Amino acid sequence: MHKISSIIEFLWNQSMNRNISNIISLLEKDPKAVALDVGCGDGQKTALFKEKIGSNQIIGIDGISDRLSIAKYRGVKIVYADLEKKWLFPNESFDVVVSNQVIEHVIDIDHFIEEIYRILKPGGYCIISTENLSGWHNIGALILGYQDFSHNIIRKSHVGNPFSIHYGKKTAAWSSVGNSGVDDTAFPHMKILTYRSLISSFKAFNFTFIGGKGSGYYPFFGSLGALIAFIDPYHCHFITVKMQKPHRSKK
Repeated sequence: MHKISSIIEFLWNQSMNRNISNIISLLEKDPKAVALDVGCGDGQKTALFKEKIGSNQIIGIDGISDRLSIAKYRGVKIVYADLEKKWLFPNESFDVVVSNQVIEHVIDIDHFIEEIYRILKPGGYCIISTENLSGWHNIGALILGYQDFSHNIIRKSHVGNPFSIHYGKKTAAWSSVGNSGVDDTAFPHMKILTYRSLISSFKAFNFTFIGGKGSGYYPFFGSLGALIAFIDPYHCHFITVKMQKPHRSKK
């Protein structure tokens, strides 16, 4: 079982790295852009997004104060925000909104999308990345009668799937390793979407689909895994979509 978990961990790390690359590839270079990183955590990824966009006008928001403190120390402009409530930004404030591995933690996805739409300028775009319920790893787990890998059922412990690298650990506590030692147990995975449902959810709020990518096509990895994920993002571990708010109509 330990050997299997080690293989899964290797594949997960490679998939997440590819996922970050996918997000960055969908960001546009625009030194004048005002950008927002929703769920910025400790600011590690915010710095990468900032570098690709090429603008100093990027803000990170998060609901965990300890993470924001670390992000601020890294030089990120930060704002505390309860994502389940109205975000403290005026309408049409941003050209770009990026959010990596956040929407699955949100209870009210309608509100999450509405707020992104509200704060985006007409013609602005958002890039949303999350786990994929229809990834082959999740489908396989369900066929075997286990819990899918992506959902968290209870906060006390990760239960239901002995093949998970987090099995038996405090829910979401493993993220502290990659987030400067800060635990986000208070915000477990609530809802896991599929590639199609992620796109459809944003389309329901008048967004237009621009493009999308997937990463983590198990058991394949490396260049072959990346190629298959490009062909079939519907069954990858991580999915990323780029959605655009309509331009203001001309009278």
